[in-house]
Amino acid sequence: MAGVESSFYGSVRVGQKVSIGAFDGFARYVGPIPGTDCIWVGVEWDDSNRGKHDGIHNGIRYFKTLHPNGASFVHLEKVVPHNVSFINAFQSKYGQNCGSNIHQEIIALMKQSKMASFELVGMQKIQETQACFDKLTHVCLSHHGITCAGNPNEIQDCCPNIVNLELCNNCFTDWGTVSEIAQQLKYLTTLNLSFNNISLPQEPNHQLKESFKCLKKIVLGKLNYSWHEIMSLCEAFPVLEVLEVPDNNIDRLETHSAVMENLLYLNLENNHLSWSEINKLSSLPKLQTLNVNRNGIKDIQIVPSSFPSLEFLMISDNDLLHFESICELNKLPALCSLRIQNNPLLKGMSVSNYTLQIIARIANLKTLNGTMITLKERQNNERDFLKDLDMIWHRQLKNAEEKAAFLTKYPRYMELIAKYGSDYSEDLNTSNKIKTIKIRIVNFCKETSTEKDVIIKTLPISMTLNRLKDLGKRLFCLGNKQLEFSYLIKEKPDVEYTMENMNQTLDYYSVEDGNTVLIKW
Repeated sequence: MAGVESSFYGSVRVGQKVSIGAFDGFARYVGPIPGTDCIWVGVEWDDSNRGKHDGIHNGIRYFKTLHPNGASFVHLEKVVPHNVSFINAFQSKYGQNCGSNIHQEIIALMKQSKMASFELVGMQKIQETQACFDKLTHVCLSHHGITCAGNPNEIQDCCPNIVNLELCNNCFTDWGTVSEIAQQLKYLTTLNLSFNNISLPQEPNHQLKESFKCLKKIVLGKLNYSWHEIMSLCEAFPVLEVLEVPDNNIDRLETHSAVMENLLYLNLENNHLSWSEINKLSSLPKLQTLNVNRNGIKDIQIVPSSFPSLEFLMISDNDLLHFESICELNKLPALCSLRIQNNPLLKGMSVSNYTLQIIARIANLKTLNGTMITLKERQNNERDFLKDLDMIWHRQLKNAEEKAAFLTKYPRYMELIAKYGSDYSEDLNTSNKIKTIKIRIVNFCKETSTEKDVIIKTLPISMTLNRLKDLGKRLFCLGNKQLEFSYLIKEKPDVEYTMENMNQTLDYYSVEDGNTVLIKW
């Protein structure tokens, strides 16, 4: 963009939200274009399909848009800038010209603020009762086109007790404007500035730090800030505890600095971070909750002494491929809650099956995907997991090298042996070995004729239907339901064989390896 100068003409400035007819966008360039006699505004449209280029004209780059066809040049006289003060927007929503929906919102906000109840005679009553505004603690002015703080002190005179403020998708162009607003709100602890286009300050100055001295939570979604820029900005937030920076295209992190020492909650959702980058934050001393959903994470490797206070990890909608990554999470000393839906390693598994696999691998987990794990459920899952591992350990591993690899893959095996002991036994005479079969166990609802869950299990052929009933109730949480049993064979999948004598074994009914057992209710 060498040789291209751009500042502002009239009331339109670079970075400002503008309207052209019925369409909105951001002014990315304001100035002349060689070969023409007028002033042009380079607009990056909110609707990226409306443009013709990405900021290049006749081989000269004037600006750069996120989308390849997201921009157009428009005559200056056709462009209407958005100039709205904070109080203009506030009165539009909460004061004059209130609609019925705002009526309800004010009532809700007053309840949230624990105000004494009062009679509302109509919207005129609300407009006349301006004193109510200073009771509001939660205010949302998103999508209001705010460009400036307005006149000195008018915010603190109108609504000084705001604690939680949402200013998403407005028209701020710099942090000075945001600072002027925050400076008048001495109780402000939570601020959401997502979907704005705010230029970063060269460095946090004294005014910025003074304005945000009480701020504990900030949300900066989709501002396209790098992690380095975010860390520099956070120097202005001395008591910050909650940092949310989703949708910023972040792909690099830095070892945490002093500005994050008090951080309790960090949201990095929908960026482009590998776990090796996330490890750079592993020494955060107080971090309790970490959200790394939708980052494309393929595997997890925990470094020693990682995240000493981390209790809740959200890692859904990633690309995790192997259960070894779940075993790694057992190294986090405080982890007790996990959300892990929609990862490839869970594909094709029933909820009950992958629940078993995860609970048995993470010793201190108490909540999985929002569901509490009872002590009995943990014990049952760990015992079932141990039985499967016992079979592998005693029947498939031939030497010390294979056993070492096994213990690397299943690091809790010896811990579970110590906790429950091993139920595995076999005589040296191979003819006395317990014969097992691997079967599909289906949780089948007769009323809807649907399979609710499927689990693959290796079972002894000597297992009775009574024992299978207990196992099925435990695996599928069937409680006191009346159960019926039947099975299918691969060769005749349309023929169902009933099993009625609960004291008989699987072997008695000729259930074989690869068959499907239906548990019906």
